[in-house]
Amino acid sequence: MAINALQVGWLARLAKKGIIRRGDSIIEFGPQDLLCSRQAVAIHAHLNPAWSKIDEVFDGNKPRPVKPSAFYELFGIAKYKSVDGSDPRSDWHCNLNHPFRIEEKFDIATNFGTFEHVFNIGAAFHSMHEVLRCGGVALHVMPSFADIDHGFFNIHPTTYFDLAQANGYTIEDLCYVDRWDIRVRAFETDLRPDYDFDALPIGMAQLKDPAALKEITAANFVRNYQLPETLTYGQEFPGRCFDYCLVALRKARDTAFRYPNQGLYHADLTGSVAPKENIGRWLRLKIKIKARLQRARLWRKPH
Repeated sequence: MAINALQVGWLARLAKKGIIRRGDSIIEFGPQDLLCSRQAVAIHAHLNPAWSKIDEVFDGNKPRPVKPSAFYELFGIAKYKSVDGSDPRSDWHCNLNHPFRIEEKFDIATNFGTFEHVFNIGAAFHSMHEVLRCGGVALHVMPSFADIDHGFFNIHPTTYFDLAQANGYTIEDLCYVDRWDIRVRAFETDLRPDYDFDALPIGMAQLKDPAALKEITAANFVRNYQLPETLTYGQEFPGRCFDYCLVALRKARDTAFRYPNQGLYHADLTGSVAPKENIGRWLRLKIKIKARLQRARLWRKPH
C-alpha cells in the first residue's frame, strides 16, 4: 500500500477545496508508504509554508519507510493514527475482517488500497464509519475495473453512491481515473501542482448513467491499450490498463451504519435522495421480481 504522485495531487486538490483542513485529525486503515519522487511532494509545499519535514520523509529523492504522520503535516494534519492487521507502525492492530471500534473519533479516515484486500469488506466500511466523527470525511482510493487479482474485489462506482444513499453521506469528490498506473507514470514525467482531475474522460455524468458508464469504460479500455504512454510504460504493469476511483465521502449525520442494497444508487452530490426516475425504476423491478417469485412458488406448490 502506497501513496503515489497522483494521490498526492488529489490530496492537494482536497486541501484546496477545504475538504482536508488544517488542524484535522486522521486515521489510516493501513499505514501508507510514499511511492513517488521528492519533487512530487515538494510542488505542493505552498499548501503549508511552515512544513519542514521533507527531509524526514525523503532520503535525497528516495522516500523513507517511516510513519506517514510527517507527510500528512504538509496538509496541516495535526494528529495521526493508524490501524492494521500486521504493520508494526500501526497504533492499533486489528484484523479488519472484524469490527474495529474505539472511543476516539477522527476528522479524516483513509482507505488507500486496503479494503479490497479484506474479504469481509462490509465490516471494513462499517469500521470506518464508526471511527469518523459527524462531519468527518472518509477518503477511498481503490480499483474499480480490470485490476485482476490485485485484491479480492474491484469496487465499482455504484458502491460509493449506494453507500452514500444508505448512510446520508455527502459525496464531496469522486474522480474516476482510467489507466491508473499509466497516468501516474505519465504525470511523474510532467509534474505540476494542479492535475486536472475534472478533465478525465469519465466524469459524474457518466458515473450516474449505468449504460453510458459501461460503454465508455469498455471503449476506453480498448483505446487506452494502444496509446503511446501505454506502450512506453506498460511493461512495468502486466495488467496495462486498469481503473481506480478516488472518493471523498462526508459523514453528514451521526447515525448507526447501514449496509446498502444496490438499486437506489446515483444519489445527487448532497447524498440525500436518488432521482425519482431511478426510484421508480427500482420499484418496478422489485414488483417484477416479487411477481416472478410468487409464480415460482405457486408452480412448485404440491397438489
